[in-house]
Amino acid sequence: MFFRFGAALVLVVLISLAGTALEKRNLELKRVVLRQEYQLEILQEQHAAKRVLAQQLGAPNRLLDQLDAASSDMSAQPVKPDRSRDRKTRHNSQAAQRGSL
Repeated sequence: MFFRFGAALVLVVLISLAGTALEKRNLELKRVVLRQEYQLEILQEQHAAKRVLAQQLGAPNRLLDQLDAASSDMSAQPVKPDRSRDRKTRHNSQAAQRGSL
């Protein structure tokens, strides 16, 4: 009688340990799947952002507009006057004055 009770008790304990092990493995796999889904969402967002950027950079009209905007920004900056024109003009005017004297 004690033998049967002991065997039944051992069987119940083994079944509960197996169930616990299965639940633990199931939770571990769920964590892995959730982590992969999260990484997949991040990668999809990055892919979408890169795709939009590639479309923006690939459009010739937009690229030309960006170049025009950049060149207008460059022209808006003050530029030093070209002194060579002034010197030539001054030199020519002085030569004209000398010739008329």
